[in-house]
Amino acid sequence: MSKIICVLYPDPVNGYPTQYPRDEIPKLERYPDGQRLPTPRHIDFEPGALLGSSTGELGLRKFLEENGHELVVTEDKDFVDSVLDQELADAEIVISQPFWPAYLTAERIAKTPKLKLAITAGIGSDHVDLAAASRRGITVAEVTYSNSISVAEHAVMQILALVRNYIPSYQWVIKGGWNIADCVERAYDLEGMNVGTVAGGRIAQAVMRRLKPFDVKLHYTDKHRLPTSVELELGLTYHPNVESLVQACDVISIHCPLHPKRSTCSTIRS
Repeated sequence: MSKIICVLYPDPVNGYPTQYPRDEIPKLERYPDGQRLPTPRHIDFEPGALLGSSTGELGLRKFLEENGHELVVTEDKDFVDSVLDQELADAEIVISQPFWPAYLTAERIAKTPKLKLAITAGIGSDHVDLAAASRRGITVAEVTYSNSISVAEHAVMQILALVRNYIPSYQWVIKGGWNIADCVERAYDLEGMNVGTVAGGRIAQAVMRRLKPFDVKLHYTDKHRLPTSVELELGLTYHPNVESLVQACDVISIHCPLHPKRSTCSTIRS
């Protein structure tokens, strides 16, 4: 039997949903690179239901307990003597989330003699001290591609919202007014702008593919240059470093992990 700690974000402020806006969700069979999606023999939750919050428990409790494991679910992770800290001593697996991370620092790892596996229920491992985990032989894993497209769509939404000055304009409406001059003085068309990404991985490429129809000029920088075929397909301009990229671009979107080798990205012009 293993003890598994699952650190999840709180339920909606209005309570756990009793129904959902959509009766069904799109049915996908493959990831963008052609790899097939998981095809489990059985699931004990309704596809489209909210599983990521503490009540949803990632849909894991029944499966784990039927197989003799102990599941501890908590939202409490950040402060001294948090539930996470109290439960870590005899935990073998920790599951966390990219937007509600349970930081597994070197200090915490030192207090977890049984820890074997740290999983991100999503992508990214910035919240784990990888050097400390490696020294202890702890496997650090993520669910590749699980939310890559979601993040890419969100990034495109943010770019459009900022360039179009959408949020301040929306606030004028909420306040009961409509001052057109204040709305448009900082609103621009994205068309024709130079848009760059820091990194050229799955998410960055998904962002650039979604931006290409906006008739923008696309740029990127990465320590590994993309194949010529990809650069030609998307019309990409490669930059050897961040400094060159920011000099050329009106908009920068960052899609790389936070670690020392990426810390040179200190000046961004929007």
